[in-house]
This record gives sequence, structure tokens and C-alpha cells, in this order.
Amino acid sequence: MFRTFLVEDEAPARLRVKKLLSDYHNEIDIVGEADHGKTAISEIERLRPEIVFLDIQLPDMTGFMVLEKLSYQPLVIFTTGYEAFAIQAFETCSVDYLVKPFDADRFEKAIQKLRRFGTQKQNIDYKKLNQLLASQKAAAPTYSLPVKTKDRIVLVEYEDIVYLKAEDKYVRVFTKDEQNYLSEQSLAKMEIRLPEDFIRVHRSFIINRSYIGEIRKFFKGKLILILKDKSQTSITTGSTYAGAVREALGF
Repeated sequence: MFRTFLVEDEAPARLRVKKLLSDYHNEIDIVGEADHGKTAISEIERLRPEIVFLDIQLPDMTGFMVLEKLSYQPLVIFTTGYEAFAIQAFETCSVDYLVKPFDADRFEKAIQKLRRFGTQKQNIDYKKLNQLLASQKAAAPTYSLPVKTKDRIVLVEYEDIVYLKAEDKYVRVFTKDEQNYLSEQSLAKMEIRLPEDFIRVHRSFIINRSYIGEIRKFFKGKLILILKDKSQTSITTGSTYAGAVREALGF
């Protein structure tokens, strides 16, 4: 029986993994879960699970930073929006991954790989993987975000984007001239391409910090961000994102 820990900041994604794991209850026992890195580190150290399902993009740090701080290396299956170059890096390091959204068949392949690994120890340079993914993000287009909408691709300049909002399986991109575009890509995939000026402030929102005009304190440590668009859009940070937002904005 594998003792397993889930690290995923989005509740629906955590529930999805738990539902899929329920088909393997004779092999896998879920001993805990966390929605951001700091909690994950302390709980994983306390519970010492053999397996960790780990999201790469967490509100307060990357999944690789979590692994670097552990005193041991559990078996890891990443849940991620990264593809192409990054996926090659995972394969080279014999780490399995699930690209969101993943189905039951792909999940079964990950479980089969776990069975092959058994209790075999991994020797993985997570710092190197983190650097590889950072270089992928740095190599993203410099000036614009390609937004695929049905049969065409619109190039939206970064400086014109005010914020992005996840809507079910799609993402709506809002611009300073009050235009908006509905993209078929996930918010996680778009986040990879965006430059450092863009901050994930909620599981459903990414904001261009250049358009933050005012910050108000909200209850339970949350923040209300008032944007400098024509509508003066108000967005409340997620509770697990507030600390990272404060750090990114320097207060």
C-alpha cells in the first residue's frame, strides 16, 4: 500500500485526482493534502508519504522548491500545464507527469509507472528542472500573447492586457481598450507564456501589475485589487495567493 499526499491549489483539480485514485484504493492510501507549498513541506515531512502528486505552480512557490526543501525524495507525479520542452525534461529525469486536463487512461499509465518504480529511490536534480522550466518561460514571446479562438489566432500585446479570467475550460483575456477574447487554452498554459509583470492572484485570475491602481485590505488576509481600466475592475485575491501578491508588489 502506497501512502500518498496531494499538493494542488485548485480544489476541483484535487477532487479530480482523489476521484481517480479511488479506483486504486487497494494500492494507494491518501494520507493528506495541501493547497500551497509551505503547508505541503511541513505535512510531507510529518507524514513521510511514499508518493506525492504535485502541482508545479503553487501560490507561494513552485513544486520544485517544495521538493528541494524536503529531507527525502518521495516518488513524484507532477500535475502540470507545461508541455513540449518541459515534458522532455521530465522524461529525461524519469519523473512522470500529468498534463491538465488529463483523463483516466493517462492516469492509469502514471499508476503503472508507479508500480514499476515500487520503492525504488529517485535521484533527481529538481533545481535543474526548475531552471529548465524558468528558461522555457523566459523564451516565451516578448511582445504578445497568441490567443487561439476557434479558427483564428489573435496576437494580443502584453502591455495591452489588463487581466485574464478562467471561465470553465476557457480563459477570457481583457484588454485596456475594453476588448476581450475567449481563448481555448487553460490559465496554467497562458501563465507559462506571460512575462514577470503578470501575477497569479487567484486560481481564476492573473493580473498585469502595471494596471493595479489601488490595494485594499480584506478579511482573512485577502486583498482587493482595483485596476486602472475604464471599468475600474475589482478583483479579490484568493486566500492562498495573498502572501505571494504582497511579495510581488513589495509590501
